[in-house]
Amino acid sequence: MTLEKRDRAKPRLRASLRAARSALEPADRRDQARAIARSVVRYATALPADAGTGGRPTIAAYLGRDPEPDTAELLQELHVLGFGVVVPVCEPAYRLSWVDWVPGVALRRSVRAPVDEPIGPRRPFGELAAVGLILVPALAVDRSGHRIGQGGGYYDRFLATHPPDAPGAVARLGVVYRSELLPAGVIPTGPFDQRLGGVFTADGMHRSEAVGGSV
Repeated sequence: MTLEKRDRAKPRLRASLRAARSALEPADRRDQARAIARSVVRYATALPADAGTGGRPTIAAYLGRDPEPDTAELLQELHVLGFGVVVPVCEPAYRLSWVDWVPGVALRRSVRAPVDEPIGPRRPFGELAAVGLILVPALAVDRSGHRIGQGGGYYDRFLATHPPDAPGAVARLGVVYRSELLPAGVIPTGPFDQRLGGVFTADGMHRSEAVGGSV
């Protein structure tokens, strides 16, 4: 696909995915979000303990809000199980910093994106302790791990600085509804798009198919 065709195709695909997501019945969205939470918890509880403390690792999550899969119950469950939970804050130059999430943490609307963000000390990813999993929001992910997001570019820039083949790399896994796990090759991609190692849906965790490189 040429650059010009890709640049036209992505906005059309985003619009279609947003419309399809909004058209899902609210009860279906809630049920799927709960099933996704169970899938993530199963995966997280099998992660190795923090080598330094022997405790649960930290999960780099996000605050998902309707109509995207709601992560409120997931974050609560991870906290109860003893995981550290951090969520992102949008910074200038399309960077992400990270803030601890605990139940009842104060939130405010981001000035840079249509998301809520926790109020608290902000840290770069490299200063977080023992991260075992990065959960990545998406409008859709295809079976080869290609992702399409909302178009802001925050996560692609962040993931590019933490490649999956680096020493001590952390698993990068998307979160989508069942219908948003697409066949390989459906999502237009460019040189700056970052692949994921897999994706959580209500049916479990799906590992990405190899396409000539590791994810």
